[in-house]
Amino acid sequence: MYVNSNHVLIFDESNVAAAYEKVFEDVWNDKVSLKFSGTAEATKVFSFGSNQLPKTDITFSPHQKAFALQNLTNVVARIDQEAKQNKGSVLFAVMGLAQGTGPILPALRALHQSQDIFSYGISDAPGGIYLYTPRRRTGVLVTGKPAKTKLPPPFDQVPGIGVGHQIHHKFVVCGFNGKNPVVYCGSSNLTLGGEEDNGDNLIAIYDENIATAFAIEALALVDHFDFLDRYAAKAKKAPGKVESASKQQLAKSAEWFLSTTDTWTGSYYDSDDIHSVDRELFG
Repeated sequence: MYVNSNHVLIFDESNVAAAYEKVFEDVWNDKVSLKFSGTAEATKVFSFGSNQLPKTDITFSPHQKAFALQNLTNVVARIDQEAKQNKGSVLFAVMGLAQGTGPILPALRALHQSQDIFSYGISDAPGGIYLYTPRRRTGVLVTGKPAKTKLPPPFDQVPGIGVGHQIHHKFVVCGFNGKNPVVYCGSSNLTLGGEEDNGDNLIAIYDENIATAFAIEALALVDHFDFLDRYAAKAKKAPGKVESASKQQLAKSAEWFLSTTDTWTGSYYDSDDIHSVDRELFG
């Protein structure tokens, strides 16, 4: 719960619980074989919605290839729509963005190159680091596995990630503040291989508040790891350890403090800079 970034959805809705129970019983009775991909449950989109529950679509894998591919293609089509919207946005956190078959991961990898959409994304794929470049409107894609980050006190208390997955999320948020916000989430790896072989669920929730909650999670992760990534290759020299020094004194000696002039605001009013897009979008 502390190291592994993930999400849990709790549905207080009997119809949703009944659908999950039916799928579980079918798989259990079939002795958990991959024959599930040929059942009616594997070829159906379960749609829900009520006064208590926003419009929600759920699919259960493993699927046959045609259904799995269509499922993923629908997500890519929604991502592509955002590039056509005024102030369109896609925010995501996806495990293993560098690997996996199907159309979603290549679409997310290419997002940061577009200047027509606000994109913020993170993956734990090593080497997949694309940092913010001044005077560019292109999006930001950062890695959740910085190579070697050494921060000076008092910022050196971030625990090491190790060999496991820090970013275990699989979610994509499209148009969180637009007219048709949606978040794709669940346990699906968003890959064709996973949709064909794994017992997962891919969930689409069409709700502004829930999409915003996931958008905030994406922003928090990207900003945090963007900060760490910038010091992965070259860290500022840490000062000698001073037991009696306050955190403020340590930060000052390491030259880690907020700017004392207003020069940092310039990029937020440069129309060719993603900071300006950021300001207008969230303003």
